[in-house]
Amino acid sequence: MATTPASPFTYHVFLSFRGEDTRKAFTDHLFTALVQVGFQTFRDDDSIERGNYLNLELPEAIKQSRISIVVLSENYASSTWCLDELVTILECNKMRGNAVLPVFYDVEPSEVRKQMGSFAEAFLRHDNEVEAEGDRQRSLELAKRMKGRKAALRQVADLTGMVLKNQADGYVLSIVFAILETKTLNVVGDKVKRIVLNVAPHLIGLDLRARNINSWLRDGSNDVGIVAICGMGGIGKTTIAKYLYNLNCERFDSSNFLASIREVSEQPTGLLRLQRQLLSDVLKGKNENIFDVDQGIIRIQEALCRRKVLVVEDDVDRVDQLYAVLGMRDWLCPGSKIIITTRRKQLLKASEVHMVHEVSRMDNNQSLELFSWYAFGQDHPIEGYEDYSKRVVHYCDGLPLALQVLGSSLSGNTKETWENLGVEAKEAAIRDVAKLLALPELLQSIASINAITLLASRYAFCDTASISGFM
Repeated sequence: MATTPASPFTYHVFLSFRGEDTRKAFTDHLFTALVQVGFQTFRDDDSIERGNYLNLELPEAIKQSRISIVVLSENYASSTWCLDELVTILECNKMRGNAVLPVFYDVEPSEVRKQMGSFAEAFLRHDNEVEAEGDRQRSLELAKRMKGRKAALRQVADLTGMVLKNQADGYVLSIVFAILETKTLNVVGDKVKRIVLNVAPHLIGLDLRARNINSWLRDGSNDVGIVAICGMGGIGKTTIAKYLYNLNCERFDSSNFLASIREVSEQPTGLLRLQRQLLSDVLKGKNENIFDVDQGIIRIQEALCRRKVLVVEDDVDRVDQLYAVLGMRDWLCPGSKIIITTRRKQLLKASEVHMVHEVSRMDNNQSLELFSWYAFGQDHPIEGYEDYSKRVVHYCDGLPLALQVLGSSLSGNTKETWENLGVEAKEAAIRDVAKLLALPELLQSIASINAITLLASRYAFCDTASISGFM
């Protein structure tokens, strides 16, 4: 069973600081500000559970943080703990790409780089401790570590950072706000603001189905590409698109997922709403005042030509919807990628599409596994229900939506209900009632689980994607 991978980071920010210098002043202000704007921030006195070994917990927290803010203060180097944190932070920057932002708190970068003043005094004490070590092997190990710590200070002093020379509260706060506006932290902030889309659980076989498109999204080329995911309603187009969006949205300057375009565009000012959403996402929440579709097209053109974007247009069924929301391919910045889900395979000209991915039905084994998760909470039928399950799976004919709806409806029901269901589902398939669009409202209004089951079976093959997210 495939699942959407979690983010490689647990924290947005790791704070490295000397507690006696800054904990109750600058660092406390900074920590509060970071949390208030939505950053998951690691600070050792708040984040480590009592009883955990700090020497194990802190390096892992550093690795799992997108950015480390290093507050270099007068007594920072007096703590070997802080120095070892810094060594790990810079190793992660080099090997894993984790960002680093130094803040020079009442010290000059040159003092840190050349290890003068309080830094020189701190290392004199450390060196004396190394010389006093009676065990020669241990002394050599400590000397090697001390050399690495000194090198780390020189390295961090050469990074672009913030200098805080005045400790007055008003000035401290202004520096805090300046830090929040730095390019490094804004990159992290953009990632925090990006919404991870909800994807249905039990994504059976999705890795394989999405593999080719995922490779295309990650090819690193500057080509502007459009991929169309095609297939009938309920086959899983939207689920695949959401899965790919979650995996790749952070690889682009901006990203946008426009859901249910066919449905939204039929509403008054629907296309205008879609244009506004696209602009808001691409421009990082900035609201654009557009009053008609033509004006929206011009604004979208201006926005898309300046940044590499990932845009997903879900359930497009007319060319005018596509044009009004996105426009022509020539607008897009190099490296941008567009994914379109549609039931109409021929919606786009072949020359405009890099790839047409036609979603196939699930095979019998995949269908039985998906159905079992919803019906029984496990990947196979419970004892005594094997034949009933295979019969229902046969009627669903590999449609994920039908398998989900029927599995959920039958969960916890008696064998008698299951027996009746088979007849109802077969009749539904023959009668082809695909135009019933009000099923969600009907389901909400019916209290009887048996009635729900009958409705679910009767209309398993209808256009009911809005109740599950499968398209």
